[in-house]
Amino acid sequence: LNDTNPRSLILRLCDVLSSLRIHGVVFEDDARSEAVAQILDFISAQTSVPIVGINGGSAIVLTPKEKGSTFLQLGSSTEQQLQVIFEVLEEYDWTAFAVITTLFPGYEEFLDYVEVLTDNSFIGWEHRGVLTLNLTDDPHGTRLRRQLREVSAQIRLLYCSREEAETIFRAAKEAGLTGPGYVWFVIGTNLGGNEELPD
Repeated sequence: LNDTNPRSLILRLCDVLSSLRIHGVVFEDDARSEAVAQILDFISAQTSVPIVGINGGSAIVLTPKEKGSTFLQLGSSTEQQLQVIFEVLEEYDWTAFAVITTLFPGYEEFLDYVEVLTDNSFIGWEHRGVLTLNLTDDPHGTRLRRQLREVSAQIRLLYCSREEAETIFRAAKEAGLTGPGYVWFVIGTNLGGNEELPD
């Protein structure tokens, strides 16, 4: 079911659920759209049918879920990803970092969680600021390259969509910010896929 049109996705799932004796649904898609996860969560809550999202948009972790939902997603939340990244930063003694986000939904919660991790730690984290990017109205990436150069930390935590990540890394490469000495951690529940980001 790779048609991400909400109406057709809901109708097809409801047809399947009403025509067969089903104890649960395992769902995989190639859409990488959070809307798929939201639809599956809604259907699970309304029908009480367990749904397991294993790939694509269905595996984009939602928090919180609908009341009564039995929708399980096999993916890691943004908070879990950040916890692992901060353990890596601590292990390598990389205590100075900057945060870069776009206006992608969830960025405010992401920033809040970075603050929680750094404020409640005995590690002497040196948070060198937040850069929130607005990628609209910059067709040639001139403003983006300038903004990325202004970030003083070599360790960068990036929260954005996959499409935005491709644009940001292209601009970072053009600005000379992807070679030796720069470490980028890309965080987000929607970045899965088999394709690699630009070098």
